[in-house]
Amino acid sequence: MRNLFVFGLLFLFCVPVFSQTATIRGKVTDSQTGEPLPFCNVFINNTTIATTTDLDGNYILDNVPEGEFELGYSFIGYQAVQKPASIRPGSQLTFNISLVSLEQELSDVEVKASRDRNWERELRRFKNYFLGNDDMAAQCEILNPWVIDFPTDNSNNNFRAEAIQPIEIENKALGYKLTFDLKAFQFTPNYYIISGATRFTDLEAPDAKTRAEWERKRLDTYLKSPANMFRAMIVNQHNQEGFYLYGDKAGGSESRNLRSDVFANELGKSVVPYKPDNLVQAGRRPGEYRIYMKGRIEIHYEKGYSTVNTYKDAPYPISWVEVNGNYVQVNSNGMILNQKDVIFSGDMDKRKIATLLPLDYQPNLAERVNTQVARDANGMQEKVFLHTDRAFYYQGDPILFKAYFNYATMDLKRELSKILYVELISGERDMILQKKFKIENGQAFGELFLPDTLSQRTYYLRAYTNWNRNYGPDTYFVQALPVLSPYERITASEISQAKSEDIIVGFSTPENSYGKREKVKVSLTIKDKEGRPVATSLSVAVRDGKFAPELIERHSIAQTLQIKDVPSNITTEKFTYPLEKDWNVSGKFLNEKGRPAATPFTVYFNNFEGMLDLESDKDGLFTLEAMDYYGPLEFTFMALDKKGKTFGSFELVERLHPPFFVPASLRFPKISKVNESIFEKLPTSDEAIPLEQVTVESQKEDSGNRAIYGRADYVIKGENLNRNGTITDLLMSLKSQVPGMNVTTTLEIRIRGGATSSNLSMEPLVMINGAVMPSAAGIRAADNIATVNPNDIDRIEVVSRMSSMMGDLGRNGVIAVYLKQGPSQAPLLGSNTPGLNNLIIDGFGFPPSFIPFNYEQAEEKPEIDQRVTLFWDPYVVTDNETGTFSFEFFTNDSPGEKIIEVIGLSIDGKPIQATYSIPIRH
Repeated sequence: MRNLFVFGLLFLFCVPVFSQTATIRGKVTDSQTGEPLPFCNVFINNTTIATTTDLDGNYILDNVPEGEFELGYSFIGYQAVQKPASIRPGSQLTFNISLVSLEQELSDVEVKASRDRNWERELRRFKNYFLGNDDMAAQCEILNPWVIDFPTDNSNNNFRAEAIQPIEIENKALGYKLTFDLKAFQFTPNYYIISGATRFTDLEAPDAKTRAEWERKRLDTYLKSPANMFRAMIVNQHNQEGFYLYGDKAGGSESRNLRSDVFANELGKSVVPYKPDNLVQAGRRPGEYRIYMKGRIEIHYEKGYSTVNTYKDAPYPISWVEVNGNYVQVNSNGMILNQKDVIFSGDMDKRKIATLLPLDYQPNLAERVNTQVARDANGMQEKVFLHTDRAFYYQGDPILFKAYFNYATMDLKRELSKILYVELISGERDMILQKKFKIENGQAFGELFLPDTLSQRTYYLRAYTNWNRNYGPDTYFVQALPVLSPYERITASEISQAKSEDIIVGFSTPENSYGKREKVKVSLTIKDKEGRPVATSLSVAVRDGKFAPELIERHSIAQTLQIKDVPSNITTEKFTYPLEKDWNVSGKFLNEKGRPAATPFTVYFNNFEGMLDLESDKDGLFTLEAMDYYGPLEFTFMALDKKGKTFGSFELVERLHPPFFVPASLRFPKISKVNESIFEKLPTSDEAIPLEQVTVESQKEDSGNRAIYGRADYVIKGENLNRNGTITDLLMSLKSQVPGMNVTTTLEIRIRGGATSSNLSMEPLVMINGAVMPSAAGIRAADNIATVNPNDIDRIEVVSRMSSMMGDLGRNGVIAVYLKQGPSQAPLLGSNTPGLNNLIIDGFGFPPSFIPFNYEQAEEKPEIDQRVTLFWDPYVVTDNETGTFSFEFFTNDSPGEKIIEVIGLSIDGKPIQATYSIPIRH
């Protein structure tokens, strides 16, 4: 939204420069009678520099800063006046002013008569536009609302207000009383204007604690303000102050509505870092600057958290700015001089009068600007902690996790590792699973799918970065991870769970206990020892106390992330393992004699839609650089000899895993076998349409393709499908040819009954021409299949087993649709063809896809609800204004208590860890 935030700033060019001052004196009189006006307010606009006239109407303003500004005069019953003034160091100016009395004032009777319900409704709307709509605005009070009036022709598209007297505002969030002389106020769907003059007066704090809180909030408000951003840009310190700028990429998505909510996916695709060579230029006058801001600039303030998130992986206040003429004109303190040309939206737009600071506010920035960053082995340490949704799992479960990083030097967070490795290792030290995940803003999110064929009980979960390997195995995260069958139990033992000391987590629910399948609303409050709200990034897990009881001692995030000093004789020059900011894949080419050789070759990917031309060196080595995709992807390598014939072979150079060492402090609980399964047997749904008795001539058919999910169990050609009717007809014809497939009356698909995934879905994954279709609440497999024209279908491949390559997405099988014109119509050549190799390279791990089950919205409800993890949200954020977060989940059918676990870090890196139990009524 376009905003014109004036406040008389057009005349305040150099107010914040206080090295040299001057004096202003004068007299204030009545314009008609010439009589002096005692106790008239005289002030420098938008500052705390103010005085009142004496009994003779005289005034003196000392310590007035040099420069150009506005001098304001305000007196009850008279029209407020602002006069431009220009001060030179050591000079003395005289301003004699005559004020004009107002033609009329509303008496108490007139006020009560004219202030009806419509006026009260308009006033509430005015407060929202004028003060803002955040927690700080809620702490502001207009002391004299009766001076505000609204035109009778106000509308939703053109809302205006006027005031017959200066508006008095008490801001209990920042500790100021504001006297605001409203000159213009207008709000439309496309822009708004707030123009006027402001006098600031410090409120008297009732105690030292309140005064300290006001000072803290004033500094916090300034640090995230446009003024601080522009001030820091002048000295090239805006990144150190937490401001990172991005511009729209040419050819990317023009609308933010078309972008995903994962910033890591958008960076480099729709937005790019904004780093022009001529960012700051000299202005027209000494002490003025021009800042080049071309196009729409996206601003991330990474030293604060916001509960209103544009991106899930960037929980910071995010704003956008557009400048008419491409230049923002500012003074040395970052105050905008051409306000009418500058249009903010997002976080910097939502806050208005409630966050207004006087221009003479002087924050202490010396320590922030002069901090030196140590780029040695000690200062470049990073440590990781994994919060998993549970402490142990059952065969076939998904492991949901969030990774938190601590850095020896927080300012180096962006310069350190961008790839996290997470591994599942057996008790015999065998590597079972390894995935890599993107690190963004000191966090990573992901899931691992445990195969249901795991036969052991003892496993380890390890996480580390390549850079960690330089500091030894003690810097890795290692967690004992029991994986049980339904016929195994963990023996109860005494444990003590870690709990954060500096930050207190408060839990509250409307009821003390709950029944089966009931909605539970949980409110969290995060405060420090002094009771102040804390800005945090958290992950919240709710698990069932019967299926996943509190029997295993969890890692302490405080101890795990503790940074230890590195001996001075260890330097980064001696390090073997480089920092990984990009993911590169190494390979080797071998000629027809099996020897490494230098040769040019071509790499095809995404079913031949993309290609790369590369060349191996004399040792046959080559590198695929800056790889960036999720999940497995098939690559085809082809080399041609001088006659144009394919030759040679390609292989990937396997990445060596670090040796595995079990920390001495790690202990596994005792596990015993029992005769009864912890899970009840799921009954067959009566809603499913029974499979017709058909004769299947070929249950296993080979499509000739090597798909990511492996070999299909069933392949149905397009001509054998009913393609001339509705989606129901198509599914029924498919069902008749796939044994074990059912279609419910609500068109939900089941293959062999289906298993509940992390979001309680029992439907198979749908792929169209190799692309994975969305799988989330409200999106059925039938909805994805219905997006294609049935007459374009070449074949449908069905995987009725669990597809472990697809993780939890493939738990219920796969339905892969291939179109006639699709890139997969012709079968790919096999890897045994000379010179042509098809290799599957696993990309980054997917972010977790957990969706809480909602009994109020679900069309189909399970006969038995045996969810183990009831809620998982790794993207929780609280701000330092309220420190609160609320969420809801539904209980299952288990009588076990519901255990809530909260883990995270505050904005300044303090650990947070707490648990809370909710009893279940039997």
